[in-house]
Amino acid sequence: MFSLLILFLCGIANVLSGPAISLNLCKSGDDVCTAAAAQAALPLVLAANEEIGAEDLDPLFQPEIEGNLSILKFKLFNTTLTGLKSCTVDSAKYNEEALTVQIVLLCPKFTMHGWYDIDGRLIVLPVKGTGDYSLESLDYKLKVDMELKTIEKDGKSYRNVKNFKVEAEAQTGVTYDFRNLFNGQKDLADTVLKFANENWKEVAHEVQEPVFSAVLKRIIKNANKYLKTLPIDEYLPQ
Repeated sequence: MFSLLILFLCGIANVLSGPAISLNLCKSGDDVCTAAAAQAALPLVLAANEEIGAEDLDPLFQPEIEGNLSILKFKLFNTTLTGLKSCTVDSAKYNEEALTVQIVLLCPKFTMHGWYDIDGRLIVLPVKGTGDYSLESLDYKLKVDMELKTIEKDGKSYRNVKNFKVEAEAQTGVTYDFRNLFNGQKDLADTVLKFANENWKEVAHEVQEPVFSAVLKRIIKNANKYLKTLPIDEYLPQ
């Protein structure tokens, strides 16, 4: 998802990690080469690099995530997400003329835990509470569309991610555990948790966008740190 941003089109890996990765330069529209570049670069984007200020993103610690949905308001505090390093690139597309990138990731498992505060309606049921939470998901599909921009510095041109949009789809299952719902009223809490776990796909679709947007911002921040060190002419075919 985020890998192409540093390998952008295959040859960059040689700049970042020397002979450990050796790929030919990719041309715009060469989806096979682009996907291979993305897969090769993914571990680099997610790992810490003190020289450029990139941080380790698996596990990823997020101090606060806010969801301000039409019928549901929630905040997640001190959230830890693990599983990004297990993701693989399913496909990738790069368009040099339009300056766009699309990467599709398949992620076999995510886990999250932290502290929550929630109030509103979860699709059809009222929900309210604050306390510890955890969740586990299996087989997520993430489609990330990015718009790039070109920046000039010291007579050289660089690429950066200007905007992004992420679409996430839970494909196999999500298990939710929110403790102290309704201030510990067990009957009400059990009803909501049973509904959420039996309707995991619909629930995920309703509430996941703020979470994945927050995660992507951190990943793209790492990717942009790499891109700012790599002039375009070092990795794009001439």
